[in-house]
Amino acid sequence: MKSIKFVFLKAIVIVFLTFSAGNSFSQSSESYAKNDAVNKVQFMGVEDGYLLFDLRFFELPAKGCTLRIIDDAGNTLFEETVPGSSFMRRYKLTKEGMSRVSFKATGKGFTFNQSFTIKTEEKLIVTTE
Repeated sequence: MKSIKFVFLKAIVIVFLTFSAGNSFSQSSESYAKNDAVNKVQFMGVEDGYLLFDLRFFELPAKGCTLRIIDDAGNTLFEETVPGSSFMRRYKLTKEGMSRVSFKATGKGFTFNQSFTIKTEEKLIVTTE
């Protein structure tokens, strides 16, 4: 009789811990997805031979960050100090000779990195990595 109570109690504890672990994993996944959507760069299309990208940052360090736009050869095309904790801007980049573009932002305790591959065939194809 004593062993049945012990097994039953042990089973309840295991179920409780499993449920708790699954619940906390679910919560951390939601916060990751939430942060991912808060700061992003989005390809908006082509206009007059330029690639259009919208940059939306809503959770930056209070003192801001440094934004760099880098081409496929590692050359910095543009660098800007972003003040404050939020930032929205549209960037136009020439599509001539461009096969990859990366947006990198760094600040105190903050790192953002998003790259796009640009393929020109009969039509322009831009994909995020």
